[in-house]
Amino acid sequence: MARSTTKDRLAVEILPERASWNGPLIEVRGLSVRFPTEDGEVKAVDDLTFEVRPNEVLGIVGESGSGKSVTSLAILGLLPKTAEISGEILFCGRNLLDMTEGQLQLLRGRRIAMVFQDSLAALNPVYTVGDQIAEAIKVHDDEIDKDSLRERVIELLNIVGIPNPAARADQYPHEYSGGMRQRAMIAMSIANDPDVLIADEPTTALDVTIQAQVLDTLERVESKTSSAVILITHDLGVVAGVAQRVMVMYAGRSAEIGTVNDVFYEPCHPYTQGLLASLPRIDRRTSERLHRIAGQPPSLVHVPPGCPFHPRCPMAEVPGVCNEERPAMLEVASNHWSACHFAERLMSEVKDRQYGQ
Repeated sequence: MARSTTKDRLAVEILPERASWNGPLIEVRGLSVRFPTEDGEVKAVDDLTFEVRPNEVLGIVGESGSGKSVTSLAILGLLPKTAEISGEILFCGRNLLDMTEGQLQLLRGRRIAMVFQDSLAALNPVYTVGDQIAEAIKVHDDEIDKDSLRERVIELLNIVGIPNPAARADQYPHEYSGGMRQRAMIAMSIANDPDVLIADEPTTALDVTIQAQVLDTLERVESKTSSAVILITHDLGVVAGVAQRVMVMYAGRSAEIGTVNDVFYEPCHPYTQGLLASLPRIDRRTSERLHRIAGQPPSLVHVPPGCPFHPRCPMAEVPGVCNEERPAMLEVASNHWSACHFAERLMSEVKDRQYGQ
């Protein structure tokens, strides 16, 4: 593992602080990630562009294999060395892909932090939860005294809603429930008040009651720490309740980006429309079957030419367009973008339905 040098520390310290930075905290520009395999090159992320603004929650949704987690790992510089990465990932104007491993180590956990999917696997079973949170603090502040460290650990457990935090700090991960372990991981990730918090499927494998507690924790963290949050999930309901903006991904590409209200009420990509139509609704007849998107997600080794969604798309009816030409991201309304050849037509149809025309 590379060690951070004085030069690394100076390079990280000259980055603008969150309060003094006026632009997007994270700007991803033309990001592509490839993994060479025996079967061919896996195009995990393909020319992806988006931004994360200060004090906002950006939801990233899509089916398994759409590139959500690979994107987050690329931001943190945690992809394997075999990964071939191109494009730019700007943090406060500085390209993270140009940084050394030592510089990235200084940023991880301090300026950019992550909550991983499997909280039980992420916590060390032989150390108390309090010791593990304390370690995350001491890595970036080796001058903090023991009493202050203990107070900070208890404060963090209290912020994320762990009951009786002073006693819980001395317990081991197996003494926590699944939801409490996930909240402990969130406490660890916000220990150094990061500018950006990436939450990768934080509610996976939790029942709905615990999911609500975890999401409430994320909202509490966002309001108390002013961190920007990237919420990665396949659950559209989670995004609707927490995020301000949402990006829908398909086959490593961005299909649609906009505010939650725009994307949920005026979806302008057939894939987004299919996802929303598959959700249960209280105004739907109980005898009515849920909508399903035909077909299967494509192999990322053999991504279809043109629009990757065209083999499953009900609108792919024009030969030579959908199956040959890659659709550009088109701004169909203010800050609402869609990568579909028929985005404007879809927007017009949505408007017609809304106004009963």
